[in-house]
Amino acid sequence: MQIGCCWFDNTRRLLVDQTTATQWHLNDHEYWVLSQLVQHRGQVVPLSMLETVAISGDCPHQLSHAELLDIISKIINYMCQRHTNLIEYVPEQGVILYTTATAKRTKILELPERLLSLGQYLFIIVILLGVLLFVYSKLNPPEFAQADVLRQVLTPDGHIVQLFVFGNNNQQDAILHADCLSSQLRLCHNIRWDSIHVALSANQDYMSFTLTDASETTPLVNSVKVSIDDMSTPFITQQWLQKVHICG
Repeated sequence: MQIGCCWFDNTRRLLVDQTTATQWHLNDHEYWVLSQLVQHRGQVVPLSMLETVAISGDCPHQLSHAELLDIISKIINYMCQRHTNLIEYVPEQGVILYTTATAKRTKILELPERLLSLGQYLFIIVILLGVLLFVYSKLNPPEFAQADVLRQVLTPDGHIVQLFVFGNNNQQDAILHADCLSSQLRLCHNIRWDSIHVALSANQDYMSFTLTDASETTPLVNSVKVSIDDMSTPFITQQWLQKVHICG
C-alpha cells in the first residue's frame, strides 16, 4: 500500500521510504494503528478503535491515549517531509489517513516569527480598501449609470425581464433598439434572464448585451457583442435571439 513516498508492506510489517530506501520495522502497536488507518483510508478512525489493539491470535489490550499519540507522532515522522500531513489527528474524535496530501492551513498571524504586527496588517488592509474604492469609483460601469431607456417586458410564460438600454449620447437609436428588442422578447416562449443591459458604442460600430439570471444560488451572467453596419436599422429577430441563447 502506497502512503505518500512510503510503501507499507502489510505482510512483513515494514514501512519503506522509497526515496531513501530506509526501512522501519513496525512493532505490534504501530502496525495495528497504521493497518487500521489504511483499511479506513479517507475516514476518521475513532480513537476507541485505535486504542484497542486486537491483532489476530492475541488477546486484545488497551493503549493509553498518550501511547496512541506517541505512535501517531512516530508514524508521521516516518513520512518524508512533503507527506507529513497525510495523517491528521482530530482531537477527541480520531485519526484520518488522507488519500492525497492536504494543503497546510497556517494562519499568517499565528506564525511565531511573523514579520508584521497586527496593527501593521490592519493598516495595509485599510490602505488597500481605499485604493480599491478609488479605482472602482473611476470605472463607472454602465449598469450603475442612468439608462436612456428602461422597460419591463412580460413574456408569454409570465416571466418579467428588466431591459436597460444605454444609448451613449444617441437617444433616438437607444429607443429604436429598445422597441425592437422589447417586441421580440414578448414573443419568446422561454427566457431565463431576469435583466438585459444593452449598450450602444460611441463610434456606432457595435452593441454589447449583458444578460443576468439571479434566480440561481450563484447568479449566471452572459455577454454578447454584435458588430453593427447601420446602427439606425434594427436587426433583432426571433431567430437571432435564439441563436445567441437569449430566447430558449
